[in-house]
Amino acid sequence: MKRIFQLFFSLFILIICVQQSYAQTSIPQAQAIFTYNFTRLIEWPGDYKTGDFVIETYGNGEFYNEIKNYVKDKSVGSQKIVVKNVSNIDEIGKCHILFVNFGKAKEIPSIISKIGSSKTLIISDKRGSLDDGAGIYFAIIEDKLKYEVKASNITRMGLKYNSILENMAYAKH
Repeated sequence: MKRIFQLFFSLFILIICVQQSYAQTSIPQAQAIFTYNFTRLIEWPGDYKTGDFVIETYGNGEFYNEIKNYVKDKSVGSQKIVVKNVSNIDEIGKCHILFVNFGKAKEIPSIISKIGSSKTLIISDKRGSLDDGAGIYFAIIEDKLKYEVKASNITRMGLKYNSILENMAYAKH
């Protein structure tokens, strides 16, 4: 019963944040809000539940600054969130979430080869990135930020997800 309450509470919070993102924020700010809320709907393996919770961004863009500001003083469970920006594939390290900016999305297959068996959720804002291996793609639909999910890419990375993630998605692949 407690688990069901937590799921509904998480869903409620996600809906509120999504509605607020439409009315008051820029696209990168909304992407940051979504990304933080995804941390409640994805389950990382036990060895990823200690130390810092790492979010990396790859490529130029406003998302890095927005996610860094949004998660300041926030945590995932007991893990402090650390945000890093990387400028090339070789700098990508062990991270929980990797946001691949539009201009770098063509490199997702190489990124997946580099990170190997790392348990990383890959998010991108480029159409077609799900076909290349990303788990979540941010889309602008009717001037609103939405997301699409490819569950097989998420589970292939060794992650589990709550069904709410798919149920709230604009599209599932």
